Amino acid sequence: MKKRLVFFLIGTILFLTSLPLSTEMIMELIHNQKMNKEYKITNVSKGEPPTKSTFNFKDHIVEIKETIIDEESYIDPWSNKIGIADLSLKLDGKEIDTLKGYPIRIDEKGLNRYYGEIAYLILEDKKNDKTQFILLLKKTRELEKEMPNGDIVGGVPSEKLKYTLYTLDEDGNFKNKSFNFTERDALQTELLNAGVVVPYSIGYYTDAWEGYPTIFFPLIFPFLTLLLGLVLILVFFPIRKVKK
Repeated sequence: MKKRLVFFLIGTILFLTSLPLSTEMIMELIHNQKMNKEYKITNVSKGEPPTKSTFNFKDHIVEIKETIIDEESYIDPWSNKIGIADLSLKLDGKEIDTLKGYPIRIDEKGLNRYYGEIAYLILEDKKNDKTQFILLLKKTRELEKEMPNGDIVGGVPSEKLKYTLYTLDEDGNFKNKSFNFTERDALQTELLNAGVVVPYSIGYYTDAWEGYPTIFFPLIFPFLTLLLGLVLILVFFPIRKVKK
């Protein structure tokens, strides 16, 4: 009876420790399938060759005007030469937002200069057959530098990151919405990833699928441990024998 109880407790521990994460991961898979079915998101910036920062969407012109404050500021931890500039975001010549004292990649051209800070995206709503232009701004300034001891300073904890999302539809309707990294909806999560304005790839329910898979994770934990725990619970469930 004691041996049966030990296996039952082991199964219970395995099941309960695996259940929360495995549930979130399954929910994330279902969520990703739903988002892929409803939307298609395209990053306007192609990397190389550089994409121009002036973009025409349905006869509306979106552009970035920069005023360099410091052209030779520092080298970031990823070997990019960083300058400091004031950035003015304009729609049809009218200023809609500004980013003061922001880092730009001096040696890059076009949208590559604003990598990680500004993103141009095309959002296709498959369900409603509509297309929108998205201008996504990271409103939290980060000036990351590597110290002589290898530490990286100047960053901001992800939970403190703030963003502004501008939307321009096919009829010329223009809207904006601000949100935080920790208070984002499902579509905003997809846009942040597509625009590469987050420090790492993120999920909506969990980030667990975003890392590199190993034999241990996620094969053994949490899914195999969840199954094994359930089997042990069912097989070794303590049942008192009724005395006749």
